[in-house]
Amino acid sequence: MRKFLLSLLVGLVAGGGLAPNVLAQGGMLAGTVTDSETGEIIVGATITLENPEANPPMITAVSNDQGVFTLLGANSGPWSLTVTADGYHPNPGNIVLRQGRNPDAPVLMDRIKHPLELALGPAATAGLDIEAVGAALEAADAAYDSQDWETALSGYDATLEQIPTYVDLHLKRGNTLQQMTRYEEAIEAFQTAATEQPGLQEQVDAAVTRLRMAMGDYEAAGELAATAGGSREDLYNLGEVEFGQGNVDAAAEWYEKSSAVDPNWVKPLFKLALVALNKGDIATAKQFFAQVVEKDPNSEEGAQAQATLAALP
Repeated sequence: MRKFLLSLLVGLVAGGGLAPNVLAQGGMLAGTVTDSETGEIIVGATITLENPEANPPMITAVSNDQGVFTLLGANSGPWSLTVTADGYHPNPGNIVLRQGRNPDAPVLMDRIKHPLELALGPAATAGLDIEAVGAALEAADAAYDSQDWETALSGYDATLEQIPTYVDLHLKRGNTLQQMTRYEEAIEAFQTAATEQPGLQEQVDAAVTRLRMAMGDYEAAGELAATAGGSREDLYNLGEVEFGQGNVDAAAEWYEKSSAVDPNWVKPLFKLALVALNKGDIATAKQFFAQVVEKDPNSEEGAQAQATLAALP
């Protein structure tokens, strides 16, 4: 019965037929719901008053086609006021109501922004159907994950045309081109990313080092790793190249650099032991083998190091 009466009161207010003595039976709160950025009205927002000690403890209304809402029948006292709308962050707050008509309560709602809007800002995404762009980018990422390189690259290229300031797309293109063994194009994409965002330079240098190695350009890879600093794996792999070519001194330099990046990684230490053995330096070889056993005795290198130490004089 109470719900029916409340609905009737709301209908009377909407129709302008509510008598003054009816208003006096409870508090009335009205307002307009608008977008905080654009000022546009928001239709269909749900406005909820809650007070567990009141009668009724909850009152709700929905904003009309002009964004206006009206709540009736509130007891005097403190209430929580929550406004929700599709595509907007909830807007909770508190309000103290009295009997009769209360001052209007304009409500500003913050739109839930697409991650691309948050990453790039409003200027870069102005005029775009950001949902469509985001969906296209997700499709390209899905194609990459399924190793459909051509589809992924096409999707990244199309998205880059729409949002050319999105630096991450250059990295995505670089990774895709690398998988397609289009190494020079991949390097160009990575370097473009570093040019537009200098903070990526170290990451890009490491990627280019690996690409140069994949291309067989070990000299260029070595120069880049020596000047820019590579990952432990990059430096180790350059040592492997030199070791495989019989250049043990050059190999040792790369293994030492790799070990300096991660002193607890036993692979370069094990290879330094082999370099020492190759040069007939048994004492140094034992020292490196002992480090391997101490740091990672259960690894493959640890087991080989223990066996070799047992066999050495």
